[in-house]
Amino acid sequence: MHPTGTVFTGAKILLVEDDPQAVGILEPILVSRGFSVAVARDGVEGLEKVKLHSPDILLLDVNMPRMDGIELCRQIKNDDSVRLIPVIMLTGQSDFEKKLEALEAGADDFVNKPYNTVELVTRIKSLLKVKYLNEQLDSAEAVLFSMARAIEAKDSYTQGHVERVSQLAVRLGGHLQLSEEEIDSLRKGGILHDIGKIGIQDKILNKAGPLTTEERKIIRMHPGQGAKICEKLKSIRGAIPVIRHHHERLDGTGYPDQLSGEEIPLLARIMTIVDIYDALTTTRSYRKRLPPEVALEIMWDETHKGWWDKHVLSEFEALLRSKENPVPDVPSPAAA
Repeated sequence: MHPTGTVFTGAKILLVEDDPQAVGILEPILVSRGFSVAVARDGVEGLEKVKLHSPDILLLDVNMPRMDGIELCRQIKNDDSVRLIPVIMLTGQSDFEKKLEALEAGADDFVNKPYNTVELVTRIKSLLKVKYLNEQLDSAEAVLFSMARAIEAKDSYTQGHVERVSQLAVRLGGHLQLSEEEIDSLRKGGILHDIGKIGIQDKILNKAGPLTTEERKIIRMHPGQGAKICEKLKSIRGAIPVIRHHHERLDGTGYPDQLSGEEIPLLARIMTIVDIYDALTTTRSYRKRLPPEVALEIMWDETHKGWWDKHVLSEFEALLRSKENPVPDVPSPAAA
């Protein structure tokens, strides 16, 4: 898809329509406006072509054999790999109930039959513009995620850390019944929580011995630097508190802002717990990995000192020990 002004030359449209006469009317109109058009005759074929051709936009008839347009729309919007593809439903003027059903399935827009060419093309271009802007945001996120992974790749001991922390945080968020938006912030925050280390020298990051006072000051700058790197991107805004505050302590002795108690956002308190657990249970340049049981003992000792959130740690331990959501090497209550 190549935007030139408001014209999206060569944008790929998948038209899913079982009526050959309707296809015969629509396809030439769309091709004459510079779009590339593929056709599917029902929802099943449409779903196959979505995954095969990665179209830029979908035009779906409502009533079709095998799988109707509403069910096809629902399946597309529930699939993370294709859910951002805009969907325009082709409906009759009187199909009010079908329109409500299509909205609930995630349809982005409607065009009534018989088609008004100017209206149809205008709606297509409008949705393509939104898709293009969303893709630009996705690209910016992808760059930040790549930067975060590049940082940990510099140290063989921390490779995979951000992915593990992100996945554990998401699981704990689900266990705590947080909203989808909060869980998404945990996912992104887990990957990006150490991105501020990008400006720190390798010799400090990978140092086997104790850090000097000056080196500790440099390390402690990374949460603030990370938040600053990410703050311009709206799609990551919910993860900023996670990135900035994952090294705070409940007693106010953490950094960078010396927040205490409930001043520390819940998502940051969650990230702190999973980040520490992963650090303790993996080998680092300065020590060997600890068994999960020993790691939990250390974390409880620190919690009793007033550093970590007792409720979050308790729920995290329950998650680790649960039969439904087991973590390797952590015994269930029956085995403990």
